[in-house]
Amino acid sequence: MDRDAPEPLRFVLSDFVADETARAFAEHERRIRELLPDAEVRHRGGSSLPGVLTMGDVDVHVRTDGAAFAAARDLLCELYEPLHPGVWHSEGAFYVAPGSQPRVEMALTARGSLDDFHHGEAWDWIAADAALRERYNALKREHEGGVVDAYNAAKRAFFYGLRDDQAR
Repeated sequence: MDRDAPEPLRFVLSDFVADETARAFAEHERRIRELLPDAEVRHRGGSSLPGVLTMGDVDVHVRTDGAAFAAARDLLCELYEPLHPGVWHSEGAFYVAPGSQPRVEMALTARGSLDDFHHGEAWDWIAADAALRERYNALKREHEGGVVDAYNAAKRAFFYGLRDDQAR
């Protein structure tokens, strides 16, 4: 067995991890609000909605005004480790809570940015549309047992498709 090989993707119905992920979100929401009282903090991702497949992690979306973004980015670095710093830009930054169980990741976005759409409005649409939730679950079922890079590429395409649908 190759010890360096990535773990195959496994998904679980969000209902089975709802209590655990809600508790984790509440704890990190509290921490973030103490540091950034004017930011909007929301639970997003598969674990935030009943009936959605998830890896059991917690996705936190932190929204700020564009003028407050840089200061919020620097303050969040005091609590969390940067995640994918190579893709950070002037309206989006990503973090992970080291050692968190369940895993907690967060996206800091400036309101109105593309990342803000992906982590915000797109999830509002998924929450409101059973057919869209099923399409998202189908994407996850297709990648069950697969590798994270292919899954992440498919997920990006899914969300870009939602954005393109909005533009029409």
